[in-house]
Amino acid sequence: MSNNFQQTAWQRPSAKRALTSLALSCALLLPATWSASALASDVEAVQGEPRPLALTDVMQFREIHQQVWSDDKRWLAFSATPDFGDAEGFIVDTQAGTRWTLADAERPSISRNGDYVAFMRKASVLVREQAKHPDATDAQKDAAKQQDLVLVHTATGAQTEFAQVDSFAFTGDGLSLVILHQSNDDAADENAKKGAKSLLVHRLDDSSQRRIEGATSFKVAEQGPRIIIETELEQSAEEPQQQRLQVYNSANHSALTLLTSEKAYAAVNYSFNHQGDGLALLAKRPESDALELALWQYGARELNWVDTTREGFDLSQHQLAWAQDDNQLFIGYRPSSASAPSSDSMPQALSDLYNLERLQADRRLQVWHGNDERIITHQRESHSAQQRASAPSVLWLDSGKLVHLGDDIEDNLRVSAHTEAQLMTSARAHLREISWNGFYHDIDHVNLTSGERQRVVSRVRTNERGHLSPNARYVAYVADEQYRIFDAQQGESTQLAADVEVSWVDEQNDRPMEASSYGVAGWLADSSGFLAYDRFDIWLLTIDGDARRLTQGREHNKQFRVQHLDADSQDIATDATLLLNSYSEREKYHGFWALSLADGTTTTLIEGPKRYQFVAYADDAQRLLFTEEDFRQFPDIWSVELNLGAIDEFAADTAQQLTDVNPQISEFKWGDAELVEWQTDDGDSLQGVVIKPDNYDAERRYPVMVYYYEQFSQRLYHFNQMRVNHRPNFPFYVGQEYVVFLPDIRFRAGAPGPSATESLLPGVQKLIDLGIADPDAIGLHGHSWSGYQSAFVVTETDVFAAVVSGAPVSNMTSAYTGIRWQTGLARQFQYETGQSRIGPSMYEDLDPYIKNSPVFFADKINTPMLIQFGDADGAVPWEQGIEYYLALRRLDKDVVMLHYEGEPHHLQQYANKVDYSIKMLEFFDHFLKGEPAPDWWTQGLPYQVYEN
Repeated sequence: MSNNFQQTAWQRPSAKRALTSLALSCALLLPATWSASALASDVEAVQGEPRPLALTDVMQFREIHQQVWSDDKRWLAFSATPDFGDAEGFIVDTQAGTRWTLADAERPSISRNGDYVAFMRKASVLVREQAKHPDATDAQKDAAKQQDLVLVHTATGAQTEFAQVDSFAFTGDGLSLVILHQSNDDAADENAKKGAKSLLVHRLDDSSQRRIEGATSFKVAEQGPRIIIETELEQSAEEPQQQRLQVYNSANHSALTLLTSEKAYAAVNYSFNHQGDGLALLAKRPESDALELALWQYGARELNWVDTTREGFDLSQHQLAWAQDDNQLFIGYRPSSASAPSSDSMPQALSDLYNLERLQADRRLQVWHGNDERIITHQRESHSAQQRASAPSVLWLDSGKLVHLGDDIEDNLRVSAHTEAQLMTSARAHLREISWNGFYHDIDHVNLTSGERQRVVSRVRTNERGHLSPNARYVAYVADEQYRIFDAQQGESTQLAADVEVSWVDEQNDRPMEASSYGVAGWLADSSGFLAYDRFDIWLLTIDGDARRLTQGREHNKQFRVQHLDADSQDIATDATLLLNSYSEREKYHGFWALSLADGTTTTLIEGPKRYQFVAYADDAQRLLFTEEDFRQFPDIWSVELNLGAIDEFAADTAQQLTDVNPQISEFKWGDAELVEWQTDDGDSLQGVVIKPDNYDAERRYPVMVYYYEQFSQRLYHFNQMRVNHRPNFPFYVGQEYVVFLPDIRFRAGAPGPSATESLLPGVQKLIDLGIADPDAIGLHGHSWSGYQSAFVVTETDVFAAVVSGAPVSNMTSAYTGIRWQTGLARQFQYETGQSRIGPSMYEDLDPYIKNSPVFFADKINTPMLIQFGDADGAVPWEQGIEYYLALRRLDKDVVMLHYEGEPHHLQQYANKVDYSIKMLEFFDHFLKGEPAPDWWTQGLPYQVYEN
């Protein structure tokens, strides 16, 4: 058996495999040709003839998930994951083109040098489904729990398996693999607790191993060979449970015990510094109940405990972060809280039975106070996050100086690479108004040496974050729609680019709130200026007030944005050549450009009727990794040589496709996506995407399924996500001889419902005028916000033959004072400032809340209505569906509501996704194609009792 590195065809290995014991087994992964999918379609293929997609075909299309890269970006590993079925692991050499595949593999990790990749491998879907059956044997149930690890040598494909794996990681030096095994009842170490987990340190160069029994958790350093390991020790029944914390060196297998404590020790937090030679630890020492901070540095034999005492505060176990230079450690404090007195004492006398405090002790009360900063439901849903929040401080490692930066747990320090100062935000002053105004915060500049805190700007939307210069002196931000710069040395702000006649905020904002800024690409490395965006172009704004446009996008209706090659740094060299993303707002295509800051030139690299997305840049090999897609083409990963220092040598036609995740696409009928444009009655120009089936007959009129939300024309060159869910799958529908229409909606203030009608009807009429649509066979589908629009539109028109409305608001007057149960937020802000676009409160102007509520106009509806809701919807109260259903039922309208028990806003249980998809198609087939009506539509279904 030999490796063929030249062969680049794809292999789907057999899913059948044997599970090994803890002993190792080796094999070779060899590239081979693609074989048929393991999940059978319910439609027989005709040899050589593309066929329509079946629902089971949709389930088996895969997406590229969990990408991991070697440091030099030569090696890529990922999991190709279907909507339903078994994942497959892929390893790709982006330079040589060699590729390995591994069945049932997911959650990849890659060594820093790319020599090894490890995948988790769990039981197949078939095995897990068999284990759920009432007749499943114990052996089948055990097999379903199996979780193994497969280690692959990228150069040869050699494979090593490890069984019963809980978690794993490569060490920071890339020379060892650390594996935490599931419970082992045969522990050899007499000091290890029976039934505890064990840790295996596997050297990659010589396969030597060391095992640590009783390990419960571990963490590897970002760099170097070190691991911190928690171990649970076996104790006698009379002794308290002991935990041991060790620093382990995987290079020489030496270990240093740092701490041994009682069981409470398990609550500690610890973090290696970036170099991997230092450790910060939050723990309770055996003789103390208080949480304390300890430091360890390579060469030391014990922990160095640091005095972090702060009056009125206790250390938080949840904040422990190193600065990038490892000279600062960020910690957090929470206000000290007194222990609540115990009230569960046994009553000793008859009089104790009537003690009011004792009787009240078991109450379950929540007090909703009008002056609460957060309403009770918001407090409940954010409780966990609030318990983790802390007031920030910084410890300087070189001097030992501790600087308190804030005294409020709402102070949010944005830790970045800066060492002199950071930005800190606080929403404390604006919490109460979240209910109706949405989210605001204040931005401060905080000096890390002195703790001095200066206000940059007050009360800006939380998506306006501010941008700190590399020298930490300046903060660029947008306020009142203008760029301003705060100078921390002067303590004041000045406006920039006052004479520039462009908008720095969203020109197309149609919500009753401040328009969001287009954003900042980053600061120049010398802090002399920063790159900012308008709707189309990139500008250089300098601290001395100059403004220079660097691109010419507005003239061509084309948007340019900087693509950072290093996600960890956004500082830009003054003479850099930048990679840009381009997007044509009118024609919807994408591309890559280059911009030279040295001479101001821009160069087209790749551009055309596709959607291109950046994946990674291999700096050493000077290669750009990207995806290319359109409606027919899955976004596989491509590679092309790109030397940003020699742009004139770039050759787009040398790009190579590295992956082919869904080769089966050629087996199916698909469709073509086209852009159409129409005018509304008030003269606005709108666009939409029309998707026609293969073998489209221009002499025939087709049933049309309209699906929309707000803006959908940008999806012209998007590959449709191949999933079974609450959305209609576009290739699936065109395969059933439908035309799919994705129109844009233009909203008027205070009139979201009528705006949908005004946008949709002329768009539909355009399809009729073009001879595409059968005017008697047009269906409308929307979910959530477009579910509302769909529910409203049919109160104003009979154009649609059938409508599906998923999770709609039907009554704005009741929804306005409702709760978004998933977040606990009041819904009022959605209407006054958000997506619902009403503006005034219901008490300032009730009229638009009534006029935009379909429930009040249900008597106008003549269109068959299918409503879908989950009764655990955390976004839209499902009572909104009940209100609409009851109104239509009372008026003897054609209505069915599909109520999925226990489901949230988007269906999660796969059985329910499949059921809804089937019913959706049956509904449209009946009313748009004249197919027989399904029984559930004509007869309904009596109340069902389901087993838990």
